[in-house]
Amino acid sequence: MHPNTSRKIANQHSQTTPGWVVADGAPNEWIEQAVKPLLADLTTPPPRFELHHDRQPHSTVKGAGSADLPVQFIGWIHLAAVNAQSGHYDQRPHDRDLQPSLMVPLYWVSPDSGGHQVAIAPQRIGEHSYYYALSQLNELRYLAGPDALRALLEALLEQLRRQAFKAQKVNKVRNLQTQAVQAQIRQLANEEQFAFHVTTTVRLIRIAVRLDENNQLTISVPFSEFENVLPQLRETVIHLRALHQRRIRFKTHQCLYRSGHWIEPDPLPDAHPASW
Repeated sequence: MHPNTSRKIANQHSQTTPGWVVADGAPNEWIEQAVKPLLADLTTPPPRFELHHDRQPHSTVKGAGSADLPVQFIGWIHLAAVNAQSGHYDQRPHDRDLQPSLMVPLYWVSPDSGGHQVAIAPQRIGEHSYYYALSQLNELRYLAGPDALRALLEALLEQLRRQAFKAQKVNKVRNLQTQAVQAQIRQLANEEQFAFHVTTTVRLIRIAVRLDENNQLTISVPFSEFENVLPQLRETVIHLRALHQRRIRFKTHQCLYRSGHWIEPDPLPDAHPASW
């Protein structure tokens, strides 16, 4: 999920003034009694809470006035997209886009008046659980109560499900494109008698064709150019293999800035010379 999206959702479900105040006590007791029951039926299995263990869990940040306020980082709620139909986690965790996840950190702000004000840091909601000390109190926004936290998590989960559904549609199209490439190359390989294999990345289909025992040809096709390249793929492989068999070697690589002395072509003549 893009950070701007999660930040916008977090701002919509939080406020600038304290609302949810927890009586003095240990964070793990609050997690067990207030947070985990709220997570129990959110998804199946429920989101996991990771308690932050630090020898110095408290830090002070500059408040609206000159006084510093103690802030305690409590831990993260782990959110992951689930299958919208079954309500269970998608069983394909190998692709991060197919099963997107988020870490939602929770904080306690503890003023001199007593109690702990529950807060979140919208800009720190993300895919990773790295913890960095807060520098300003305005990085935090407060939660009105348990219902506000529940609404925030539900909104983030809904966005994760949309992201996963979109990624699954893209993945399905790319699988079909890869199968089309494999079918065309397999037919050509059977006719011309060569070995090959096809791999994919997030943006590319890579076709490797064995030229001989020691050499291979690799063609990288962007998914965005698939429709344009596929009709020319057969002719391209045939011509490149023929050049190799004639001992003509070729390679492509990125040009270094101002490398060598390039011979530029002569300028084209003016197609429409000016009449005098």
